[in-house]
Amino acid sequence: MVCVIIPIYKAHDNIKNLLLSLRAQTTPNRVLIFDSSSPDGTIESAQLLGDKVTKVTKHDFDHGTTRNLGVTQTNSEFVVFLTQDAIPVDEQMIAELIKPMQTDPSIAICYGRQLPRANARPLERFFREFNYPPQSILKTKDSIPILGLKTFFCSNSCSVIRRSIFNKLGGFKNNVIVNEDMLFAAKAILAGYAVYYNAEAKVYHSHSYSLPGIYKRYFNIGRFFADNKWLLRYGGIKHYGGNIVKSGTATFWKEKKPHCIVALLAELAIKTIAYKLGWYYQFLLRNKQI
Repeated sequence: MVCVIIPIYKAHDNIKNLLLSLRAQTTPNRVLIFDSSSPDGTIESAQLLGDKVTKVTKHDFDHGTTRNLGVTQTNSEFVVFLTQDAIPVDEQMIAELIKPMQTDPSIAICYGRQLPRANARPLERFFREFNYPPQSILKTKDSIPILGLKTFFCSNSCSVIRRSIFNKLGGFKNNVIVNEDMLFAAKAILAGYAVYYNAEAKVYHSHSYSLPGIYKRYFNIGRFFADNKWLLRYGGIKHYGGNIVKSGTATFWKEKKPHCIVALLAELAIKTIAYKLGWYYQFLLRNKQI
């Protein structure tokens, strides 16, 4: 039996499909849902299917703390994390996700491949394929000179942790804005453990962010890195952005979509501005508190 933790908010449109997909998995699983005060009938939909729902106030919710709370309520060595809009592609998703963990005891966390939905816009499809390629990879300390900061890339939209290592390392960091998964992956790798990306464990997961939504997300990412500057010792954001531009230009040129190249550059400009403003905002906020 594998425990599955799903933080949710206003998930009425997705929760039934997700829970039924989990019941169809070949790996037996127990689902724990943590709802952040949804007003749209989400809780009732989940309870109708018999899954345990724990209510968390919006004030008390954050990505690391809530997931840590979830782990304390589980009893399996492997604990799966999903987000409410990540839908398993097939009934083997959990089995594939835990398979590398079963054969390699050094793996602290494994995350799966996120495929764009059929209606995903071209840029979102590109970003999913760029960050979640079809080749699996084991990441350790030896990967840092090759991959840089991307060594620590990880996503709790579809992942599984090994409880014994997770507890030993102190779990996710509490009260982080975003990227609690990256922080844990970095902590695990620097402690001598491994992170695995399994391209065979697949979910459908993509977004249609508005420009304000993109701005808000990267503003928060800027705040995150301002609080965790030590991560940038292992590789900068500029290098990552340069690879995106290079790959995106080649991809859209080959597809004869020059307008997508313009859109990509414009979106990256917005992300860069939001990131820098978030960085300086957090820097000023921290100094003010001191």
